[in-house]
Amino acid sequence: MEKTKLINRTIGMVGIIISIILLMNYTRIIIFLTQQSKIYLSQDHNIGPKSILMIKIFTVGFIVLIITVSIILLLTLTKIVCLKIQEFFQLNNPFINNNFLKKRLDIYILVIGTLLGIFEIFWLLAFGETFDETAVPLTLPEGKLEIFYAYVLLFSIIILAFSIKRASSVSFPLKIRRKILIMFIAILGILIMIFGEEISWGQQIFKWDSFGFFKEYNYQNETNLHNIFNPFMKYLYPIIGSGSFIFLFYLWLFPSKRNNYLFNLIFPHPSLFFLVFIMAVSSFLGGGGETFEQLLTLFALFYSVRIFLCLRFTNIDLLSSKT
Repeated sequence: MEKTKLINRTIGMVGIIISIILLMNYTRIIIFLTQQSKIYLSQDHNIGPKSILMIKIFTVGFIVLIITVSIILLLTLTKIVCLKIQEFFQLNNPFINNNFLKKRLDIYILVIGTLLGIFEIFWLLAFGETFDETAVPLTLPEGKLEIFYAYVLLFSIIILAFSIKRASSVSFPLKIRRKILIMFIAILGILIMIFGEEISWGQQIFKWDSFGFFKEYNYQNETNLHNIFNPFMKYLYPIIGSGSFIFLFYLWLFPSKRNNYLFNLIFPHPSLFFLVFIMAVSSFLGGGGETFEQLLTLFALFYSVRIFLCLRFTNIDLLSSKT
């Protein structure tokens, strides 16, 4: 036991020393990472100011992580912190683990969602965005990536529709079934609206010409509504991104109904924490908001898949809990 504490404190001290060295050489590190990004990530060997800002944010985050872990090891708080992390992500909550009869589902969502979020940031650093003045031509033809994510969103809609059908057939009490159906139908309607806007209500598939009101007022000459407000999107996306993160973080940090069946079924699970955080950060950085929209699509996908699996493997015996 004492040997383990000594090792932890030694590692913690080394971490503090490393973090001090990194802080003292912060400017040099940013210059080095920017140069390496220009050489190995950017197709035209050019990194825009927003990409540099993102490099700074993740560098500071990395240093803060080292300092935090080092302090935890120095103060021998490892067990307490691990328990708190497990409690936050609800990985050791007996109610959650037994609720849906699908073990490790949320761990998979946590890992895969975080990795895909990081990949999106890598893609942004490497290629920029379609509507960003610093963007470079993509490997995929312009618009193909947007169509791909639109179909991912369509898949999420289909999964959620199956979930609604499943909720209708599960032996829920009438009151609980009604609540579930109302919430899911409302969420389904929102996703359908987003999908329709993303494909310009069919224009990007069937290639018709814009007409009338849309031709005159739409900034991209498309038959959708959100591109009419393009000048305001640079303010709207950060409001949505940061607002969603703050709201969900509050629910995850102070869950008044952690053992409530409907709460755990309907509200996004803490396993989506890092994906939502990356989504919030991207809402401040993207020139056209494409990265934010793609991360939002991934969020919808994981949310819909989890809902479906939760209903597919529901433990009806837990419905006796307060709902």
